[in-house]
Amino acid sequence: MREIKIIILLFFMFLAFAKAQENPGNFNFETFEEGNPTTWSMMGTDDYTVSKDSKVFKEGKSSILIESKTDLDSTSFKAVVQSLPNYDGKSITLSGYIKTQGAAADGGELFIRIDPNINYIGMKGTEVTGDTDWKYYAITLPLDPENTESIVLGGLFSGGGKLWFDDFKVTIDGKDISEAKVYKKSYKAQLDTAYDQESAIVFPELSKQKQLDLTLLGKIWGFLKYHHPEIAQGNYNWDYELFRFLPAYLKSRSIVERDALLLQWIDKYGEISLCESCETTRDEAVLKPNLSAVKELIGSVDLKQKLDFIYANRSQGPHYYVKSVLHVGNPEFTNESSYENMTLPDAGYRLLSLFRYWNMIEYYFPYKHLTDTSWTEVLSKHLVKFIEANNRLAYETAALQLIAEVNDTHANLWGGAEEIDNYRGKKFAPIRVGFIENELVVTDIYNPELLADLTIKVGDVITHIEGRPVDVIVDSLKPYFPASNTAAQLRDIENKDLLRSTKERMTIQYRDSENKTQTVLLHLYDEANLKMYHWYKTDESKPSYHKINEDIGYVTLSTIKDEDVVQIKTLFKHTKGMIIDIRNYPSAFMIYALGQYFVSKPTPFATFIAFNHNNPGEFLFGEPAILEPEEQTYSGKVVVLVDANTQSSAEYTAMAFRAGNRTTIIGSQTAGADGNVSRITLPGNLRTLISGIGVYYPDGRETQRIGIVPDIEVKPTIKGIRKQKDEVLERAIQFINEN
Repeated sequence: MREIKIIILLFFMFLAFAKAQENPGNFNFETFEEGNPTTWSMMGTDDYTVSKDSKVFKEGKSSILIESKTDLDSTSFKAVVQSLPNYDGKSITLSGYIKTQGAAADGGELFIRIDPNINYIGMKGTEVTGDTDWKYYAITLPLDPENTESIVLGGLFSGGGKLWFDDFKVTIDGKDISEAKVYKKSYKAQLDTAYDQESAIVFPELSKQKQLDLTLLGKIWGFLKYHHPEIAQGNYNWDYELFRFLPAYLKSRSIVERDALLLQWIDKYGEISLCESCETTRDEAVLKPNLSAVKELIGSVDLKQKLDFIYANRSQGPHYYVKSVLHVGNPEFTNESSYENMTLPDAGYRLLSLFRYWNMIEYYFPYKHLTDTSWTEVLSKHLVKFIEANNRLAYETAALQLIAEVNDTHANLWGGAEEIDNYRGKKFAPIRVGFIENELVVTDIYNPELLADLTIKVGDVITHIEGRPVDVIVDSLKPYFPASNTAAQLRDIENKDLLRSTKERMTIQYRDSENKTQTVLLHLYDEANLKMYHWYKTDESKPSYHKINEDIGYVTLSTIKDEDVVQIKTLFKHTKGMIIDIRNYPSAFMIYALGQYFVSKPTPFATFIAFNHNNPGEFLFGEPAILEPEEQTYSGKVVVLVDANTQSSAEYTAMAFRAGNRTTIIGSQTAGADGNVSRITLPGNLRTLISGIGVYYPDGRETQRIGIVPDIEVKPTIKGIRKQKDEVLERAIQFINEN
């Protein structure tokens, strides 16, 4: 059972840590925030309380106390965990003091793990159990800086009782961690600074043939980036190699001359050794590499054969520009410079931006096959926009339109869109709107006092903004709002753009509850002066759970805490039904903490596809995620509420709950963007995301773009909004009360 706990712990750890902490510390547990020790994360099940103990400690003024609650099951554990950078040295030691009171057989221990799967050490066979006073313990592992990606360490407590940790120390080769050096491998690519200031690329007039030539170059450049062994080893700054090659390439006068230049360029990087470990793409692959998309514009047989040879003998193992996130499988794009000092990247850098993004999607996006436009065509479609984007707003807009082509609600211009924000304006109306029954309806009023002289109210239908019909405005905005589906797209448009301006006032025309048309002048305000909220409203002053009546319990995941779960199970144990509201984003990871309460046998609820690191473009199914039942299964009905605000982790949680014995999903289409996100940076410090792994139901049904399809579809109505009714919640109550 101990091994199972370690596996579960590692699962949580790698969900939690995207990057190692740059400033680790607080090893003596002196500082706490919201009950948890700063710089540390608490992992594990919800069967424990964690607190600062200022009365029992070994050193300083406090220690950390982990105390079990009642009703522990066989997988219960809590761990205090810290993720460290990769240090340069021969060995790492974690030491500390442990004290226990009534600790069960599994007890407490220290642990260190070095990844990817390099080494692990705990205290198996010597765990601290029973009643013990403060005692010193230490564990040591050899370091392997050349191959290490992360170091994770901490203390683990399993079973019942109390345990205190204090005065942890981490040393590298006997020296305190504060004196240790973070290991940074040097690469030849990092020594190339030739184009740090500008690319100096000047483009001629782009004829149709030149556009095709550049499209081909972008695809070959990306193919080489992810397949050529010399590039994969970090021996070349591949951004700058593009700039070195472009001037001669742009002067080519025929397809024959162009292809000959490409051959010479590839040969420049040396002979490629035969690959003995390169495997062919598997028949069962969900997605397969599409080398024909690279070769379709090539005229030279020799050039086609050269690319075939490189593919057959492609890079294997660690790659300078990409790696797979440990135990998750989504891509992490490494060593990609953001060129953040370039307010407006020059034309060469803007072309690089297009090339970089297109190839990341081509080889590492698990949902490339679901885009509205064939991805093969996207590069040429956006080529001229990027080259001719001669001001920052035009560049940001070109990037946003490109990002929209992936049809992924995770994808947007999440950073670097300052000029777009300025263009859209930073003044907002004091009312909230939403699309209800295909009409733009007032759904809330942020600040009623700011509308004292106006008659507009919740439930009124806005038909025109600044004299333009709402549907015309929405159609004009859609290309600039990336989304998996229309429901998520309208959610973002209604919240981010419609009642927004650079001006102080806005004229709107609306239809009231008596079907009378009125026109008013709305004053607009800075966001800081409004009680605005994003997507959905939360109230953290109230518990995340309550009884609607004696038969029905209600839980919102927007404010749920780990410690709420025990109370929820106790309070709702004998209810007829439980409503779980995920029309929001979960504030805590509830898939196992609650999901296992709803199944009576081991139940798979999701399966995943992830890229094959040694064969870019190939995606394969992995093992399914499984809910293991608890000793007692909830016997009532479980109703899960969803809508367009249900996105990513919320959708994944809904999938897990749907696997329950008596679960019904009620609501409307969700955002259709599931899977751990991967970050992408583009020149000029533009920042975006993609869904990095493919999430499917165990039977192979897709969730991306489709979202979580309700068993019972219920949408708000204008009539219900006017009466301030939650019609989705009311339908859930009705369903639970039905025989």
